[in-house]
Amino acid sequence: MPNLTSWGSRELDRLKTDMDRLFNSLCHDYGIPSVCGIIDCTPQTNMHEDGESLEVSTTMPGFHAEDLEVKVTETSMTIAGKKNVTFEGGLQSSHFKKTVPLPCRVDPDNVTATFKDGVLKIVLHKCVIKPQKIISITAE
Repeated sequence: MPNLTSWGSRELDRLKTDMDRLFNSLCHDYGIPSVCGIIDCTPQTNMHEDGESLEVSTTMPGFHAEDLEVKVTETSMTIAGKKNVTFEGGLQSSHFKKTVPLPCRVDPDNVTATFKDGVLKIVLHKCVIKPQKIISITAE
């Protein structure tokens, strides 16, 4: 059996780009609008960490706040969305779900999310880690 290697994000991104190019070409050949141009269901996510919080910004063109949902645990965040797009010949519905592992533990009860001009901004406050405490033992 030949050696197997797992694909990383670079290989998966290259596969997605190749598949998008293939579908764009197919749509062009048949004179129909390209689904890849109408709906981009792979949001671009940037994460910035400072001393007390993580700030995640995700570009969501064509979405509205009511189309989106954010779920947070101590170690990960999931962004999901659904939108309908009308074009010549019909209506297309699309959805996505993206789970992002977080680089540190956060407090799920202390998260704010805002949506403005197609950008979803999420601020996650880090868990407060209390220092080790020495407990005195009493003899009975």
